[in-house]
Amino acid sequence: MMSIDDVDKIDSIGVLKDHPDMVSLAISDHLPWKKPIEQHLFKLQEKINTYIKFIDSGEIYEKFPDAKGTDKCVIEIFFKYEIPPQAICFLESVREILSSINVSLKYKIIK
Repeated sequence: MMSIDDVDKIDSIGVLKDHPDMVSLAISDHLPWKKPIEQHLFKLQEKINTYIKFIDSGEIYEKFPDAKGTDKCVIEIFFKYEIPPQAICFLESVREILSSINVSLKYKIIK
Protein backbone atom coordinates (compact mmCIF):
# COMPACT_ATOMS: atom_id res chain seq x y z
CA MET A 1 0.00 0.00 0.00
CA MET A 2 1.18 3.50 -0.79
CA SER A 3 1.00 6.35 1.70
CA ILE A 4 0.65 10.10 1.98
CA ASP A 5 4.36 10.38 1.16
CA ASP A 6 3.60 9.19 -2.38
CA VAL A 7 1.61 12.30 -3.35
CA ASP A 8 1.34 11.28 -7.01
CA LYS A 9 0.00 7.78 -6.34
CA ILE A 10 -3.40 6.35 -5.45
CA ASP A 11 -2.99 4.41 -2.19
CA SER A 12 -5.98 2.10 -2.55
CA ILE A 13 -9.13 1.84 -4.66
CA GLY A 14 -12.16 -0.41 -4.62
CA VAL A 15 -15.92 -0.67 -5.02
CA LEU A 16 -17.75 -0.74 -1.70
CA LYS A 17 -19.58 -4.03 -1.07
CA ASP A 18 -22.45 -2.34 0.75
CA HIS A 19 -22.63 0.44 -1.90
CA PRO A 20 -21.87 -1.14 -5.30
CA ASP A 21 -22.53 2.21 -6.99
CA MET A 22 -19.67 3.85 -5.06
CA VAL A 23 -15.90 3.77 -5.57
CA SER A 24 -13.71 4.26 -2.52
CA LEU A 25 -10.29 5.83 -2.90
CA ALA A 26 -8.26 5.54 0.30
CA ILE A 27 -5.40 7.64 1.61
CA SER A 28 -3.13 6.24 4.30
CA ASP A 29 -1.72 8.99 6.52
CA HIS A 30 0.81 7.52 8.93
CA LEU A 31 2.61 10.78 9.71
CA PRO A 32 2.58 12.40 13.15
CA TRP A 33 1.26 15.97 13.36
CA LYS A 34 4.46 17.92 14.02
CA LYS A 35 4.33 21.67 14.49
CA PRO A 36 3.99 23.63 12.37
CA ILE A 37 1.38 21.37 10.76
CA GLU A 38 1.20 23.33 7.51
CA GLN A 39 3.70 20.99 5.81
CA HIS A 40 1.57 18.00 6.70
CA LEU A 41 -1.60 19.77 5.51
CA PHE A 42 0.11 20.75 2.25
CA LYS A 43 1.13 17.14 1.62
CA LEU A 44 -2.43 16.03 2.34
CA GLN A 45 -3.79 18.71 0.00
CA GLU A 46 -1.44 17.57 -2.78
CA LYS A 47 -2.53 13.97 -2.28
CA ILE A 48 -6.22 14.93 -2.43
CA ASN A 49 -5.53 16.97 -5.59
CA THR A 50 -4.00 13.86 -7.18
CA TYR A 51 -7.19 11.95 -6.37
CA ILE A 52 -9.39 14.70 -7.83
CA LYS A 53 -7.35 14.69 -11.07
CA PHE A 54 -7.58 10.89 -11.18
CA ILE A 55 -11.37 11.09 -10.97
CA ASP A 56 -11.94 14.16 -13.17
CA SER A 57 -9.66 13.02 -15.98
CA GLY A 58 -11.44 9.67 -16.29
CA GLU A 59 -8.18 7.88 -15.51
CA ILE A 60 -10.11 6.12 -12.75
CA TYR A 61 -11.95 4.10 -15.45
CA GLU A 62 -8.73 3.21 -17.31
CA LYS A 63 -6.81 2.08 -14.23
CA PHE A 64 -9.79 0.59 -12.39
CA PRO A 65 -12.37 -0.77 -14.86
CA ASP A 66 -14.66 -1.85 -11.99
CA ALA A 67 -15.42 1.86 -11.53
CA LYS A 68 -17.43 1.84 -14.75
CA GLY A 69 -21.11 1.92 -13.92
CA THR A 70 -20.60 3.59 -10.56
CA ASP A 71 -21.82 7.12 -10.05
CA LYS A 72 -20.27 8.16 -6.74
CA CYS A 73 -16.77 8.43 -5.33
CA VAL A 74 -15.64 8.73 -1.75
CA ILE A 75 -12.15 9.66 -0.62
CA GLU A 76 -11.45 7.99 2.71
CA ILE A 77 -8.47 9.15 4.75
CA PHE A 78 -7.13 6.84 7.44
CA PHE A 79 -5.00 8.64 10.00
CA LYS A 80 -2.63 6.93 12.41
CA TYR A 81 -2.56 9.84 14.86
CA GLU A 82 -5.14 12.11 16.50
CA ILE A 83 -6.21 14.89 14.15
CA PRO A 84 -5.56 18.42 15.43
CA PRO A 85 -8.37 21.00 15.27
CA GLN A 86 -6.67 22.97 12.48
CA ALA A 87 -6.55 19.82 10.34
CA ILE A 88 -10.21 19.06 11.04
CA CYS A 89 -11.13 22.57 9.83
CA PHE A 90 -9.10 21.92 6.69
CA LEU A 91 -10.81 18.57 6.11
CA GLU A 92 -14.26 20.07 6.57
CA SER A 93 -13.44 22.76 3.98
CA VAL A 94 -12.22 20.06 1.60
CA ARG A 95 -15.40 18.05 2.21
CA GLU A 96 -17.52 21.03 1.21
CA ILE A 97 -15.52 21.63 -1.98
CA LEU A 98 -15.59 17.95 -2.95
CA SER A 99 -19.35 17.74 -2.51
CA SER A 100 -19.69 20.27 -5.35
CA ILE A 101 -18.14 17.70 -7.72
CA ASN A 102 -20.12 14.73 -6.35
CA VAL A 103 -17.21 13.32 -4.33
CA SER A 104 -17.60 12.72 -0.61
CA LEU A 105 -14.89 12.74 2.04
CA LYS A 106 -14.60 10.56 5.12
CA TYR A 107 -11.79 10.34 7.61
CA LYS A 108 -11.00 8.42 10.76
CA ILE A 109 -8.19 7.43 13.06
CA ILE A 110 -6.93 3.86 12.85
CA LYS A 111 -4.77 2.75 15.76
